[in-house]
Amino acid sequence: MTGNDDMSTDTAERQRITELSVHIPCGGICGPVRRAGSVTAMLWQSCRCEDVPVKWAWADVSRECDLCVICFRATAGGPSRWSWLACADCRAVNSSARRRWGVEPLNLGRHSLMNGIGVRLNASPEVQERQLARLDDFRRGDQRLRDWKRHEYPRLAASFDRGADVPLRIWQQVHPPSPEASRDAFARLLAGSSRPQSS
Repeated sequence: MTGNDDMSTDTAERQRITELSVHIPCGGICGPVRRAGSVTAMLWQSCRCEDVPVKWAWADVSRECDLCVICFRATAGGPSRWSWLACADCRAVNSSARRRWGVEPLNLGRHSLMNGIGVRLNASPEVQERQLARLDDFRRGDQRLRDWKRHEYPRLAASFDRGADVPLRIWQQVHPPSPEASRDAFARLLAGSSRPQSS
């Protein structure tokens, strides 16, 4: 396949999708978004399945929103490196994780400093070594979140055709975000189970 073929495939997709949509094969959100501060300027948000994803030169991340990494119902993210990866409801549950479940909260900020992870230059060498190790762990990512996505996202996506692009508004009608959904998802993530808990 040539570069022109790649571009024509992406162009056809961009003409077909007229609103932000969940790309069922990968779980990414793609579609047109209004550029912040503009009434008329529209941008395209690519998912990772596109042959030539659109890059926004002015942004840290070329995405306006993604599905929350915990509940996969609400949205989170944004074009800044200072964006959250989880929705407000899931972040609230995460904040109470130590008290509620006796576990350390998940790192849900895109930037390490959002999670209280950094290296103090005026700290002792021993403290710096611990801080560098923690920063290295953060860079590698949380295996629990990767495993969770492999279980939870397909469970929700099974409601739709495997190759579809489902408008985000339809996805959220079928799987509505709520504080209860966030608590359920978080509890199951910590339990290592993909089965919903009965109410």
